[in-house]
Amino acid sequence: YQRRVRAHSVGSVFCNNIKNFDMYAQYCKNKPHSENFLSTVADNKFLIECQRELNHILDLSSYLLKPVQRIMKYHLILEKLLKYTPERSSKRRSELQSALEIMERVPRYANDAIHLMGLEGFSGDFETLGQLVLQESFLVFVNGQKKGTQRQVFIFENALLFSKPVPVKPSSKKSSASQVAAPKYSYKTHHCLSRVNLTRYLAEDGNGTQFQIDIVKKNNKNTGERYVLQASSPAVREQWMNTIDGQLRARWESMRSREASNVL
Repeated sequence: YQRRVRAHSVGSVFCNNIKNFDMYAQYCKNKPHSENFLSTVADNKFLIECQRELNHILDLSSYLLKPVQRIMKYHLILEKLLKYTPERSSKRRSELQSALEIMERVPRYANDAIHLMGLEGFSGDFETLGQLVLQESFLVFVNGQKKGTQRQVFIFENALLFSKPVPVKPSSKKSSASQVAAPKYSYKTHHCLSRVNLTRYLAEDGNGTQFQIDIVKKNNKNTGERYVLQASSPAVREQWMNTIDGQLRARWESMRSREASNVL
C-alpha cells in the first residue's frame, strides 16, 4: 500500500535517504554520454514508432532529462517549506535545514564531477590529489601579467589544479534541443596545497573579486609562481577563499595530530 508521509516529516525523509541520492549524482554525471549516444540513433525507426504509438510529443531525450531537472528543484521546495515552518518547531526546522544542505550539495557534486570528467592531459593519479572539493572558472594573472587568461580551476583535498577551457565542437549529427554539451579542459599545471600561501586582500582589487595564491618552492621559503585569480563575483571569491583556507587549516591540524602521535 502507499505510505502517507505527513508534511512535518519531509525533512527527515530526505535525511534518511541521503545515500539514495548518489544515483542522481551518477545519473547527472553520465547525462552527456547518454545524450551523445542518443544523437547517433535519433532517426531510429523503432524509437520513432514508439513515440508515435504512445502519442508522446516529447522525444526520449527529453524524458531522460526529467531526473536532472527534478534534482535541481528539490532545494527550492525545501527552502519554501523552511520559510513557512514556525520558529517554535525547532526539530522540524533542523531537519529541513539538514535536508536543504543535502539537496544543495548533490547537484553541485554532480556538476563538479561532469567538469572533472572533461579534463584531458593529466598524466598523474587523481587519487593522489584527494577528493574534488570545488571547481570554477577564473580569469587568472600569472606572475604579474597585465592580461589574464581564462582558466578552469579545480581544488582537491591535496592540490590545486589549473586547466584551459577547450571549445566544444558542435555535433554534426541530429540532436534534440535537450542535448547537454559536455565541457572539455586541457590540463596546464597543479600544485600541492602544502606549498600554497593565500592572500585575501589586494590593494588593486576595486571590485572585491580577486585573491592571490603564492606557490612556495620546495626546500626554501622563496615564492615561486604567483597567481591572481579574478572570480565572477565577490560571493564566488569569498567561497573559494574560505574553502582554500579551510583545506589549509585541515592539513595543518592533520600534521599537528600526526606529530603529537609520534611524540606519544
